[in-house]
Amino acid sequence: MKTPVDQHTVLLTGASSQLGVFLIPRLLTEGFRVLAMSRNACKALSGKQENLLWIHPDALAIDAAQGQHEMPHELFGQVDMLISCGPLDLAVEAVRMCPRMERAVVFSTSSVFSKAGSPDRLENEQIAGILAAESKLKAHCEQHGLALLCLRPTLIYGCGLDRNISRLAAWIKRHGWLPLAGPAKGLRQPVHADDLARVAIRALASNNPLTLDSPACGGSTLSYRHMVELIFDSLDKPRRIVRLPAGIMVALAGLLAKLPGFQGLNREMVRRQNIDLVFDDTALKQALDYNPRPFRPAAGDYEIPPTSRKYRHPD
Repeated sequence: MKTPVDQHTVLLTGASSQLGVFLIPRLLTEGFRVLAMSRNACKALSGKQENLLWIHPDALAIDAAQGQHEMPHELFGQVDMLISCGPLDLAVEAVRMCPRMERAVVFSTSSVFSKAGSPDRLENEQIAGILAAESKLKAHCEQHGLALLCLRPTLIYGCGLDRNISRLAAWIKRHGWLPLAGPAKGLRQPVHADDLARVAIRALASNNPLTLDSPACGGSTLSYRHMVELIFDSLDKPRRIVRLPAGIMVALAGLLAKLPGFQGLNREMVRRQNIDLVFDDTALKQALDYNPRPFRPAAGDYEIPPTSRKYRHPD
């Protein structure tokens, strides 16, 4: 445990996300002071615990009347590290407003590769926005000598807050079966959120600041179908998979996307069930001894772990 003299202060954006669930207890255990930023927090400084203070993103907003930021200047002055699990535009604002910032770990997405050139207009706009924010962030960090580790996770799971593995698990729990597009042979590398939390903290604690842009994959490479089979197993359910022609599944996805509860679903997501989405994170493994667990989900991976519940913001 660090003493107050050498204690680092980490600004954690997206602190209520699935990554924040695992990052907050790990950061506190390692002796970091944490400013946890979340839209669930009150707009006034709130939720203070030992070495943990919850703040709203509006704390970074400029007061139009006074031309000042709402976050007290002394808090800006304490922050020397950033972990960004939220919008990248917020990360850009954070590195600009924290003069003592030395290192940043930013979670972006591997979708900049897998969705490049997508026929879906909304996906294209989303990726363009991400790349634009990344460009601003990298330019600022390079100009100010700030070490930037940009991590691009694959399918994240681990506490029930994701919209991929957990969404599949919820469907299986409710219906007992799952439709797939043809053989669903596309390869995947699902990664546990806690493994990402561990490597982010390792980067902050390293003696050598690291600047790197890398995918962050899970410990298994398996087909979409096999991934689904293991989700069935984790729920102690028989593997009831209905294989539909890919064209029918694509059309069905287009219809379901219009219904409540299926926000975010689109035809391209279904088409990609038969496309390999695998990436090389060798550089990350070598730099930080990154060794993620294989994909063997358990029932506990679909809910907030007990060790993290006490650190959730008191909404």
